Amino acid sequence: MDETYLLAAVLYVEMNPVRANLAPDPASWPWSSVQAHLSGKNDGLVKVAPLLEMVGDWKLFLSGAEEERLSDIRRHERSGRPLGAEGFIERLESTLSRTLKREKPGPKGKQSHRPPA
Repeated sequence: MDETYLLAAVLYVEMNPVRANLAPDPASWPWSSVQAHLSGKNDGLVKVAPLLEMVGDWKLFLSGAEEERLSDIRRHERSGRPLGAEGFIERLESTLSRTLKREKPGPKGKQSHRPPA
């Protein structure tokens, strides 16, 4: 998982209670890491340093300034394609020996449909 996807996934999860109308804002949901990240203090489950080093201001991260990341993850969850930087996708393709990037739509080139001899 690359940093872009990780942050998109974190934001997606942190915003789920708000989208589901279970909490008015992410900080009001008691079963998330939001409070730990906002306070900058580890709790019994969360070590805040790794994500705070990437994000910096957690309140800004949750404020909507990152809405583009949410749309990225929603688009990719529907397509089934991984979300990440070009190099990350290329490494996945190499490891899996298959194409993961979106290809040109439409019929593919003609292939021989002869049965094996």
